[in-house]
Amino acid sequence: MVKRLLAVCVCAGFLSGCTPAARVICEPLEKAYAGDPAAAVEAIDKTAIADTENDRLLYRAQRGHLLHLAEEFEKSNHEFELAVAAAEELEPVSITGTVTDYTFNETVKAYPGEDFERAYLHYYMILNYLMLDDHEGALVECRRLDQVFRTLDARYEEGTDRYQDDGFVRYLSGLIYEATGKPEDAFIDYLLAVKAYEGESGSGASMGVPQRLAESFAWLGRRLGREDETSALVDTVGVRRFLPEGSGEIVVIIDSGWAPYKLEESIEVPIHRALVPEGLRGSTNLAAYVKIAYPVFQSASPAPDGFRVGATRIAAPAAGHTAYAWAERAQDIDALARWTLERRIGAIKLRSTLRATAKQIALAKAKHDREEKRNKGSDKDRFARPRQNDSFGAWFLQWVVEDVVTRVVAETEQADTRSWITLPAGMWIARIPVEPGEYEVSITPEGGAGRVALGRVTVPPGGKAFRAARVFGGPHPVRCD
Repeated sequence: MVKRLLAVCVCAGFLSGCTPAARVICEPLEKAYAGDPAAAVEAIDKTAIADTENDRLLYRAQRGHLLHLAEEFEKSNHEFELAVAAAEELEPVSITGTVTDYTFNETVKAYPGEDFERAYLHYYMILNYLMLDDHEGALVECRRLDQVFRTLDARYEEGTDRYQDDGFVRYLSGLIYEATGKPEDAFIDYLLAVKAYEGESGSGASMGVPQRLAESFAWLGRRLGREDETSALVDTVGVRRFLPEGSGEIVVIIDSGWAPYKLEESIEVPIHRALVPEGLRGSTNLAAYVKIAYPVFQSASPAPDGFRVGATRIAAPAAGHTAYAWAERAQDIDALARWTLERRIGAIKLRSTLRATAKQIALAKAKHDREEKRNKGSDKDRFARPRQNDSFGAWFLQWVVEDVVTRVVAETEQADTRSWITLPAGMWIARIPVEPGEYEVSITPEGGAGRVALGRVTVPPGGKAFRAARVFGGPHPVRCD
């Protein structure tokens, strides 16, 4: 009896509050910022999300991301594959899943990922392959990413103001196609990138078409005889060959800052009277308002707002010469995440309202039924002594379940504050035309806040070399202390 009573009280405690999702991985965040991503991987394995089936996608995605930062690129891709598998298991949503949306708090269901989070699983796999100098492997992920966008396009009606494509990752895949001698495929992805930047998700993330993308798209269109598809940009950027004949290029992708994280907000709204059974309408047991909860995004620490990238030649001729370029902002995850959530917030609030209303109705009905029993003399006052054949423990447990727990369930709505916490606030791309050869690459955040060495790259004639970097800018605001 005591164990059963204790279990009920523990259950009530869980229903009345929960640890913010970002705080669950505070230790991995702190270790990653301290420059020890390997320790961050060990730390995330000890968190609650490592053992929770409903958080499997988030665990694998964030573990894979930390392994990427630790330069364990093959292990990282293994984790991302598991995350992709978890995402695919939750797609499409079944009829049963849709019903549970209106029955249980979203925190008790498997986290399916935001649409853009699913796309960025493949983005990091692309980066991993690039860091392994496996351009063909990167192209495989570009094609898989294209399938993700096709799925999103099929899910939402044409013209729907939702995330269905991504200019940044299309831009990156175009660069990879160009690096592997596939100009037609590169042109197609440049075209899709321009359309995405000019479309709903691009404007939602406050992004315009990056200058270097526009120039490459316009020049490649002329080379392929497809000027009619690039004419809209020609008047703006002109047509010039970005890379001199025979030159190579160093492409540096910079992840900057921390993505926004979710917090819970709540408001009271009128109860849905249309759902109230006729016998309970006008009942004093039924509340006039219900509390609903919903997530909002909170920006993390400010991220660097610009990067100067340098490439220093190692060998003669021109040994020691450094070529520089400023990185262009290519994606704003902070703005994209907010825009994506805004597209769903109406449905989230509606589900919360219906759940809260159903719980209040259940509470009112339970109280109504007890009152009817007392009025018929079949039950004693809930504070009266237990009947002769009942133990005190049995009577007390019944009162806890019928009154205390029922009230907790009825009055508690929790927002789902889970998200991919380790993502950056935004992405930048720097492109440096160079002669073929070996180079030392480094980046310096605007304001001179410390040079970051990215190691050596070898640029083939007419080819491209890729480098990736992560600059946090500051610790994550969600701290373990």
